[in-house]
Amino acid sequence: MELGLKDKAVLVTGGNRGIGLGIALAFAAEGAHVAICGRNEAVLEQARAAIAGHGVRTAAIVADLFTPEGCERAVSGTVDAFGHLDVLVNNASTNVSGHLETLSDDKLMERLMGKTLASMRCARAALPHLRISGRGRIICIGGSSARLPEKGSLPSGLGNSALANFVKHFSIDAAPDGITVNVLHPPFTKTERHPDRVAAIARERGVSLEEAEASIIARFPIGRMVEPDDIAPLVLFLASTQAAAITGQAIAVDGGAIPSVAY
Repeated sequence: MELGLKDKAVLVTGGNRGIGLGIALAFAAEGAHVAICGRNEAVLEQARAAIAGHGVRTAAIVADLFTPEGCERAVSGTVDAFGHLDVLVNNASTNVSGHLETLSDDKLMERLMGKTLASMRCARAALPHLRISGRGRIICIGGSSARLPEKGSLPSGLGNSALANFVKHFSIDAAPDGITVNVLHPPFTKTERHPDRVAAIARERGVSLEEAEASIIARFPIGRMVEPDDIAPLVLFLASTQAAAITGQAIAVDGGAIPSVAY
């Protein structure tokens, strides 16, 4: 299937590791020019070099997406590097868990600020450039906590469900300009943070690392955890010319792990 992504300009926020890096590499493999942003310059440069290995133009932008200025910098830096912007992937996030009575207000709202509000700000900054593109795409990476409450998942659940609501509203506003807006909900994915999660479960339950790992895998009907390479293909499709009629949708890439009916 021809995706029509060659020479398109893409910004992947939080594209220096994990799901974001997997997405950035997949776009580069299709011939798109890719910018990534984050707060750690050394990690960004390492990721940028890997993306550039596909022979495309790249940019690594140091930006703090907790601030309006950082969101503007991420978008303007991409346009400065490539001359245009066709696809925005809102992937950057924070890792906060806990309960209402133990979390401070700032920590409780961190996911909303670092995930949802950052995505909204980046979308606002990108909108004029996506209009010029004529086939702009915004894909947001949310999470399964939008649909499935779990122990300690209140902060991420608030952020991800608010993100999905924003996507639905904004997709209506952006549609007349040929811009589609969608959100993907992955579960906890097998990235560089996975070993720490396994260790935490092992300590909490008093079991071995192997038993903790097995308990995680048992939640996935496909028999394994979801990985970044499972998520990237759907992002590419939603960014492609083939997905022009798909907008305002929340789609789970969860290996069947969310035990609910979404309709």
